[in-house]
Amino acid sequence: MRMKLLAQLNHRNYLLESPHRFSVADLQQIADGVYEGFLKALIEFASQHVYHCDLCTQRGFICQICQHHDIIFPFEFDTTVRCAECKTVFHQSCQAVVKKGCPRCARRRKYQEQNIFA
Repeated sequence: MRMKLLAQLNHRNYLLESPHRFSVADLQQIADGVYEGFLKALIEFASQHVYHCDLCTQRGFICQICQHHDIIFPFEFDTTVRCAECKTVFHQSCQAVVKKGCPRCARRRKYQEQNIFA
């Protein structure tokens, strides 16, 4: 995977460590309207790897609200939301329906309260 990613980066390895750094060639491609296509292809390549890699899919989440078996990832900005406190990931539509906060955080608080009184 690493070699394929490096090939996709096309000698732009600096993007892995410093995504806010641009080369002069990058700036020229931005001005020419080509850079966006490069980034979209790179994102598509990386996300397809994550969706199909056994190791990477284990880093995904199951929605704590609907408990649907689909694995969701925090980089799915259009369909997921992340709890600011515990960092778990939910479907946006599920969290919009619940409105009472993060169920994982609620379970953690309840567990901590039980341990205080025990």
